[in-house]
Amino acid sequence: MPTGKTPTPGPLSRHIATTLIAEIRQRGLRQVEIAARAGMSPSQLSRVLAARKVFTIDQLDAVCRAIGVSLTQVISQAVQATEPDASAKVTDIRVRSSRDNGRAVAKEPEGDRGGDDGDG
Repeated sequence: MPTGKTPTPGPLSRHIATTLIAEIRQRGLRQVEIAARAGMSPSQLSRVLAARKVFTIDQLDAVCRAIGVSLTQVISQAVQATEPDASAKVTDIRVRSSRDNGRAVAKEPEGDRGGDDGDG
């Protein structure tokens, strides 16, 4: 249930921000360019990279694409750094673009007809 409170960035968010900043610097990119490519305002990007605001998954995906890094790799590195003994691994998922709006969606399992017909 929504509480009306803005989530506070935790260790995972802070590590993701640190990783993205390093990638931006390594590639010689500017935050203004990344923000424009990701469809964000420069101030929004600045806040999430400073770990003052939590990324939405769509923002993180857009920023990773704008930088040219793998979303899965960034998350996996963050999980390993924040939970070094975690037995669960982040697995690579196949995504495709929705024909309607260009957003990435998970590819449905083979043979799944979807819907609420009870057999898929």
